Amino acid sequence: MADQVDEVKSKIDIVSLISEHIELKKAGRNYKALCPFHSEKSPSFIVSPEMQIFKCFGCSRSGDVITFLEEYEGMDFYEALKFLAARVGVTLKSFSGGKESEREKLYKINLLAARFYTYVLLNHPRGQEAIKYLTSQRGISIETIKTFQLGFSPDIPFAMKTFLVDKKKISLSDLERVGLIYLKDNRAFDRFRGRIIFPLYDHRGNVVGFSGRIIPGSPKADLAKYINTPETEIYHKSRILFGLNLTKADIKKTKKAVIMEGEIDLISSWQVGVKNAVAIKGSALTPDQVSLLARYADTLILALDADVAGNEAAKRGIEIASRQGLEIRVVSLTGFKDPDEAAQKAPDKLFDAIDKATNVWDFIIDSTFARLSGKTGLEKAKISKEIVPVLAKIQDKIVQAHYINLVARKLGVPVEAVGQQIEHLDYKEVSGPKVEKITEASKKTRRELLEERYLAIGLRYNPEVLVEEELKNLITTPFARRILKEFSLFSKEQKIFDPSIFAGGLPGELVGGFTDLVLKDLPGVEKESPEKLKKELGLLEKELLVLSVKEKLEDAAKRIREIEKSKIKDRKKLRVLQLEFGKLTKNLNELETG
Repeated sequence: MADQVDEVKSKIDIVSLISEHIELKKAGRNYKALCPFHSEKSPSFIVSPEMQIFKCFGCSRSGDVITFLEEYEGMDFYEALKFLAARVGVTLKSFSGGKESEREKLYKINLLAARFYTYVLLNHPRGQEAIKYLTSQRGISIETIKTFQLGFSPDIPFAMKTFLVDKKKISLSDLERVGLIYLKDNRAFDRFRGRIIFPLYDHRGNVVGFSGRIIPGSPKADLAKYINTPETEIYHKSRILFGLNLTKADIKKTKKAVIMEGEIDLISSWQVGVKNAVAIKGSALTPDQVSLLARYADTLILALDADVAGNEAAKRGIEIASRQGLEIRVVSLTGFKDPDEAAQKAPDKLFDAIDKATNVWDFIIDSTFARLSGKTGLEKAKISKEIVPVLAKIQDKIVQAHYINLVARKLGVPVEAVGQQIEHLDYKEVSGPKVEKITEASKKTRRELLEERYLAIGLRYNPEVLVEEELKNLITTPFARRILKEFSLFSKEQKIFDPSIFAGGLPGELVGGFTDLVLKDLPGVEKESPEKLKKELGLLEKELLVLSVKEKLEDAAKRIREIEKSKIKDRKKLRVLQLEFGKLTKNLNELETG
């Protein structure tokens, strides 16, 4: 296993892999980017091609190619290894029964179930009613049904038993794990029986769950119109965007993602040519969904059924997207209840509405004033209550100032009044009760900073200086001394310094600190010539010498004070210390003026 992991990792270029997901820019010997794991304005995410690792100095996430896929894509270790192995043409030995393959097993069960449901819809007499509803009443073509792999679950207690249990030998416990069945009175029932099936894929194309819709007019019509797979090991509702597995290429190409509610809206719109859309459940965009879309798009276009202006869940999603730096626009489907109806009756108007989508802040303000005229004091108060929290959430202060002016003008009140309302709201939010995570960053001493900077420059640009005998007397802090010792041993065995090999041989407790040394920004160093770097090392040596003399002076002064305070003074020892203090003072003056 370990040999296979090393073989795969040795054939993968971490810079190439990560640059397929986020934009990397050259920064000296490394690459830099905005961290994909937390929100930031200045890039602190560093990738080292030499060590084949990444580290964010903002949130401290770090690791290798496998770690990146685990963190970024939500893969488990075996999934990531298998993905990378396929990429570089390495055949992995089977891990039958191994814990690593559990998620893959669950994906396969869902895939088999999806095929079963699709077969019933397209080829079995029990699917005729469902296929008639989809094609005749909803206008969905057979080709589109096949593309989205829609299906049907027959209205019998355990329809899939023969296929999944008897033929494929899948256990009832595993079917229950993925949410396909539930057990009642020691009998297994298909959770989705009697429903049209919409397979739910993650963005990598794995079937993670299902959504089931009742056929109108069927005996089950009094039940919930839609039900979804419950939360499982592989299905998390907040992370899924229906259709993204099919539309992500078009979203990436256009840099725009049209957000709709529900599967039918998405499928109908896709069928008439809106290829850069996804669907969510309801009107609430979650942080995970926004982060996923931010990989492909810089603009989100909301084509939702609900009144966005008055919908608190939609507003929370807008705030999340705004914090990610995404532009948000809103589609106005005048004359149609939803995108599905527009797609079926007037596709051109759907395209036109998407093209003319309004900036979200304009949309919320305009729709709020359309509902409440703002002529009376009471209506002005209602408008203020709705709009001020929205204005307070605008991150860009220039944009915020523009809309403060606009709202003040519409209300017929001074700009200062609207501004004060926002400040008052901000104050209440800041001063209100909250639980904060308190972290204490360990502050490093000046000596630690100087020594680590010296080591960092040496390791990156001229490792030979780290074996010089004089350096042993200058470096005194435990971490730096241990790195020097390890480097000394390494250089006796290896003529060429390879950071990756060196890191691989370090004790575990030193790896993190060493990673910081070779990846962390060195202000004023990255673009310097070898001559200037040599001069920088010389200045650091001098700084360390000055610091050593000052530390000795402090120690001598302390011992002198102790003797002077004692009742029985050791005159001889005092004289020796005073002479030592004088020599150190002279030495310090020479260093500082030389």
